[in-house]
Amino acid sequence: MKFFRSITLLMFLIFAFIKEMTGLRNVILTIEPSIVKHGRSSTLRCQYDLESDTLYSVKWYRGSYEFYRYDPTEVPNIKHFALPGINFDLTSSNSTQVVLKDIEFNLAGNFSCEVTTDGLKIDTRIDSKSMAVVQIPEHPPQISVGREALDYGDILRANCSSHPSRPPADLKFILNNITVNQSEPALLRRRNTRDWSDLQLELKLSFIHFNRGRLILQCVAQIPSIYQEIAELELESVRHPVPARVSAPSNAAAAALEIVPATIQRLVAAHLVFFYTLLFELQASY
Repeated sequence: MKFFRSITLLMFLIFAFIKEMTGLRNVILTIEPSIVKHGRSSTLRCQYDLESDTLYSVKWYRGSYEFYRYDPTEVPNIKHFALPGINFDLTSSNSTQVVLKDIEFNLAGNFSCEVTTDGLKIDTRIDSKSMAVVQIPEHPPQISVGREALDYGDILRANCSSHPSRPPADLKFILNNITVNQSEPALLRRRNTRDWSDLQLELKLSFIHFNRGRLILQCVAQIPSIYQEIAELELESVRHPVPARVSAPSNAAAAALEIVPATIQRLVAAHLVFFYTLLFELQASY
C-alpha cells in the first residue's frame, strides 16, 4: 500500500515538474516609449510563451483598473473599457500589444499585462512596467545679465529661465566651457499644469574665468533622455584680447631680425670713427 502511494506521489511530482517546464512562462511587458511626450502615442507589448498550454485571456491594467482584454474564445475577441484620459488605436492593437494615442498626463504610472492559460490547470502570470508622461518646453531657455562689460573682480549676475514643462527642466550655467557653481532651480509660476524653471547665478570673476579676454556664458536646459536646449551669450570684456603666441618667426621676420644687428654695428662703428677723429684733432691743436 505504501509502495503505491509512493508511486502515485512520485508520478504527481513528475507531472507537476513537466507541467512547470512546458507551461506558460516568459511573460514580459515592454512600453515603447516609456517616457511619452504629452499628446503622443505609446505601444504596450506583452510577450509570452505558451509552450503546450492554451491561451485563455490577456488582460491589461492601468494600476488596478482593467482597460483592455483579449479572449480568443469570445466574439469579438477584443474588449476595451472606458478609463479617463485613455484613447486606443484599435487598428494596431491585438493579442500581444495595445497602442495608446493622444496620451494624457493622468495615464502616467504602472501598467500590467496578465496572461492566463487553460489546460489541466489554470496558470496566470503578470508583468508590470511604468510610464512617464512629459511636456517639453516650447522655446529654448533665455539668458539675461546685469551688465555685459566685465573685468577681473567684477560680479557676474545672470538669470536663466526655461519655458513651461512637465517635469520642470534642469538648468545649469557654463562659462567658457566650464560648469560654474549655481543655485538650485526655483519654480517661478505654474501655467496649464506645466512648470517654469529659473536659475540665478552670482560669480566673482577672476583671470581664470577669461579665455583670451572672452566670456561666453551658456545655459543648458535639460529633461533627461528626451530634451536638451542651450542658450548662449557672449559678454564684453574691458580687457583687450590676449594675442596668440608666435611659435616661430616667418621668413620675412627672420630676415628683419638678421638685418637689425648689422645696422646697429655700422652705426656704432661710424660713431667710433667720429669720436677718435675728434679726439685726434683736439690733441693736435694743443
